[in-house]
Amino acid sequence: MERNGCGTGCLVVLTVVTMPLVLIVGVLLSAATVSAAELEYRAAHGEGTTGTFTATDLDCSGRGPCRWEGVFESSARTRQDAWIYGYGPLDLSEGDRVPALDAGHDVKVFRPGSYDWPGVLLLSALSLATLLLPAYVLLRVLRKRPTAGSG
Repeated sequence: MERNGCGTGCLVVLTVVTMPLVLIVGVLLSAATVSAAELEYRAAHGEGTTGTFTATDLDCSGRGPCRWEGVFESSARTRQDAWIYGYGPLDLSEGDRVPALDAGHDVKVFRPGSYDWPGVLLLSALSLATLLLPAYVLLRVLRKRPTAGSG
């Protein structure tokens, strides 16, 4: 007799297929979190290449807040596809040139003295939840399974 609607076939699918996939996603999210935290740490401590960001376009097309896209120039390189963290939509105008810090991200540069700690916290919480979900679900399923002789 099944108490929770999950029989042997459900348990096999849950443990053999679904949970390893969720764990893989959790590990990948954790790796992304560590990488993002490293970049945010570097930005918070002013480590990286300083330069100038020229605002060219205010992009409000994503789900998050609007962000300024533009060109990052330093003595070492120029990036045409950069966007800057630390300035809101009303802080800059098209053509404004402001100091910026490249902490090593592919496209993101930072306003000196700013870093994206809420983003890292959110990513950390998501990766932790994804890693703990399989253990929680498995414990719930095993706890509700009837023992031999009960009925």
